[in-house]
Amino acid sequence: MSALSRKLTVATMMGACALTAATGCSSTDTESSPPPERSSTVPAREPGKDAQYADGRYEATGEYGSQGSSIGVTLTLNDDVIAQVEVEPHATDPTSLDLQERFADAIPDRVVGRDIDEVHIDRLAGSSHTPEGFNDALGKIKEDAGREHLPYRNEIPSPAGSIPITPR
Repeated sequence: MSALSRKLTVATMMGACALTAATGCSSTDTESSPPPERSSTVPAREPGKDAQYADGRYEATGEYGSQGSSIGVTLTLNDDVIAQVEVEPHATDPTSLDLQERFADAIPDRVVGRDIDEVHIDRLAGSSHTPEGFNDALGKIKEDAGREHLPYRNEIPSPAGSIPITPR
């Protein structure tokens, strides 16, 4: 193999390695991407108009994993926008507890100020499974908050598992 041929081969391999590394950096891991811009202004629609969910404070337990892991989620909705969120770690294992606590600290920056229908967490604060529990709880809350928005809401049972605390 000539010197020129070796140089081209090495250059091609280096380019392929650089491309592979760049592709790895563009993953959908929400931990490495900055949070979306949040606006502290009123949502684009008129408050209360076309809202799909009842305003209020809701609690749900989100389950995930094969070992029965769970987290508690409490959030406040205002015109379908998450106004406040708290996550309560349930883990007893020190490693799992650490991951849940880091997730609980990071989640408000990702979801407060966003429409509840736009929220889906894939990975956050080094935790790849805790978001599954958060998304599970979020689904239960959406189901109950949507039910609360219906007429005669007190006559409809709540099988989803979240508890409306102070619906309007």
